[in-house]
Amino acid sequence: MLFAALKNPKRIIFAVIATLIAFVFIGCGASVTVYDYSEDGVRYNMYELSFDADTLENMERTAATDVNGNKYKIEDYLYELFTDFGYTPVDATRDANGYTVCYRRAVGVSSELFQAGSTVEFVRTYKENPFIRTYKDVSPNPFNGVRETYDNIEPTHSSTLLERIKNGAIAFDEFGEPMMGQPALADAFPYLKSANLDGLPLNYVRYGTSRMTSSGKSIETGDKTAAYVFTRYFDTTETQIAFEYKRAVPYGWYMTALIAGGFVLLIFILATRKKKEKPTLLDRFPYNPEEYRDYESHLPTLKR
Repeated sequence: MLFAALKNPKRIIFAVIATLIAFVFIGCGASVTVYDYSEDGVRYNMYELSFDADTLENMERTAATDVNGNKYKIEDYLYELFTDFGYTPVDATRDANGYTVCYRRAVGVSSELFQAGSTVEFVRTYKENPFIRTYKDVSPNPFNGVRETYDNIEPTHSSTLLERIKNGAIAFDEFGEPMMGQPALADAFPYLKSANLDGLPLNYVRYGTSRMTSSGKSIETGDKTAAYVFTRYFDTTETQIAFEYKRAVPYGWYMTALIAGGFVLLIFILATRKKKEKPTLLDRFPYNPEEYRDYESHLPTLKR
């Protein structure tokens, strides 16, 4: 679904793969994609969560029971989690291959990702010659700081998606005693407790013209467009994302065109110019005596 959505430039500003909540799925056949895009003038934040068939079976096999004695189901758990934060389901598929669901929400300036990590703000530099200018856009990786945010979540915090997934929904009774609502994701599905956080690859994907190079991996999506994938791990490393592309420098090409045009014009003038010959005696005489060579034939002949 990722690259199919990316092909629509009206919808997608950028996409993030395996982001905020992906750490709970490492090594167990699941993935998370976070989209931040605009549609009809409205900006949306959308999560796509996918579980393969084996992962789904293991999660449900080890699922804990709720207060009513019923085992948790991933569909119900995710519905409660995302709707509590204002998201609505937009698509869901469950078949022999597993389960995929999408939730989205209209958002303001920042997305869920940037509340936990870094904002993508490019700094542009360039170098040029008379004909080509090479631009380089560099920004912090949006995952910078996400691990620190996760590690610093207090046990009583549950006001963000990241906190709810780690700690569950925490409330307090009239005596100030904590009581648990929705459990942490790994508590609801203990199979996920074997997650290895340090080895989790985090991928940031940005969509743009295919006529660029980048510090990530380029995947052609057709129509002269590409998805650029930037990968890092769920650690404290500070990384960057960078794009490099070239643009023509107009004045260099204009000067070349003028010089070339002038040179062609000069050659044309020289090639078509007639060589002026030195005037002869006949040219300087008031008339051409050669035209009158037979004048004697018109004179009377004297008789002797």
